[in-house]
Amino acid sequence: MNKAWRYLQEFLIFKLIYPILLKYINEHLIALTDEMKKDKKENNVPKLEPEYQQLPILRFIYSILFNYLHKNLIPRVDLLEQCQKQNNLYQLKYQEVIQIEPAISYQEIPAAFREKEGKFEFTNPFAAVVRNVELLGIHAIGFTQEKKIILETVLDRVDVLEHTAISTLRQGFNFQYLTPVGNIEHIDLACSLVNYWSPLYAHWIYEALTRLEVLESYSQKTGKKPKLIIDKNPPIWEIRSLELMGYRPEDYIEWNGTRAKINELVVCSKRREGGRISIKACHWVRERILSNIDTYANPNLLLSPKIFISRRKANARRILNEEEVINTLAKMDFVPYVLEDLDFADQVKLFAQAEFIIAPHGGGVTNIIFSQNLTLIELFGEKISHFYYTVAQGLKFDYACMFCEAKNEDIIVNCEELTQMVYRMTKTRIG
Repeated sequence: MNKAWRYLQEFLIFKLIYPILLKYINEHLIALTDEMKKDKKENNVPKLEPEYQQLPILRFIYSILFNYLHKNLIPRVDLLEQCQKQNNLYQLKYQEVIQIEPAISYQEIPAAFREKEGKFEFTNPFAAVVRNVELLGIHAIGFTQEKKIILETVLDRVDVLEHTAISTLRQGFNFQYLTPVGNIEHIDLACSLVNYWSPLYAHWIYEALTRLEVLESYSQKTGKKPKLIIDKNPPIWEIRSLELMGYRPEDYIEWNGTRAKINELVVCSKRREGGRISIKACHWVRERILSNIDTYANPNLLLSPKIFISRRKANARRILNEEEVINTLAKMDFVPYVLEDLDFADQVKLFAQAEFIIAPHGGGVTNIIFSQNLTLIELFGEKISHFYYTVAQGLKFDYACMFCEAKNEDIIVNCEELTQMVYRMTKTRIG
């Protein structure tokens, strides 16, 4: 009786009361301060405190929710220990250490960059098999039979779990949550690539595809091939990337967005730690995709080794004086490309032969994973991120950054400074 009452309480709070309150609060009561706007622009996981500190009711909601989450976690260390005892742990045994050098810039280097400098050692990647798992909500949070949350299913980050839980609650009630376990979708053996960030291009490439290395190692050792679970209504580039990795439609299913029971869930560790991506994993993805690229890429695509990436079709971080920038760079043989106009395979082929890339910070820079011996100049406006700096440094590329004038969410580039930086990086490349 007590157990049934607890489940009823959880259902009423998490699936009925919270979604209604959160929707009302978001639409009518929360005042988005300048500090909150800035935080949301600069961070993929903005702080929640400025929201819930405004309203006692929201503080109450979040305190109950976060208390539940924090008390019912299975962090990575516990997951490894449990699966090791059950002989359900499969690891790739190799050492990986990377060295992050200081970025080149004419301006002061942000603290977010400096914090990443120096040596960093990665842990061994693993595949852990967990039995009787329930995936729940739009972002497929993994719960054990004991209702414990597998933190690795939310990128092994408590802050991401908090945002994932709130995002799930805001989706509101779905009758699938009332359906007996015996009547929901069942999958015998699966590996989920779905999480809070998986619909985003950069996170899909660096945090989903890179997991497949250890998954395939698991398959080789066991002779079992788990079904991949991918995002519901995935973008075409997600499907194309899986094709280039050698996966076919019968190898994956789309997440139903609500609930499923997995008899055996293969939990593969994410290959990004401490804001740094595993370079061995990057090389593995690059080699796999490049080995299949000629089957898909346009043979008539114009390829230039010197590339300028335009964001003219994006919603933010567009270069307002782009025509001036293009004309300036044309004198140094740079060719502009709008990546939205290119198929995923064509983007891969373009970046694979690139020698020098200039680009505003954004998803398109993700494709440097397919490059070799590259020079990259990254242009920043209001939003500053170390994401591609650490990738480029790990791949031993020559990396420079410019912090440009920001106008709302767009940027204005100083063409004289850009020209100077191109010449400086060209000398670095030759030297």
